[in-house]
Amino acid sequence: MDLLNVRTWIFFYLICFVGLLWAVFLLAQGAMLWVGLTIIIVVIGFNFILVSSELKEHKKKAEMMKSLTGIKKDDNGDQKSR
Repeated sequence: MDLLNVRTWIFFYLICFVGLLWAVFLLAQGAMLWVGLTIIIVVIGFNFILVSSELKEHKKKAEMMKSLTGIKKDDNGDQKSR
């Protein structure tokens, strides 16, 4: 996750937190049990998908930077240039 994206992540998780609070309120009322559970499942699932895609993108970006710089690591951790 880039440092430039921190504001976006903060707003995203604040919105998710509000959604979860609303779902807990609906669950506490008891009348809309299935709506509250659906909201919780959607928020948690969307967070999982988004974080896993960010991790894949970060890994891909790190591999691209590694290939562009041409630095390889030996078995004992020493760095060698091509």
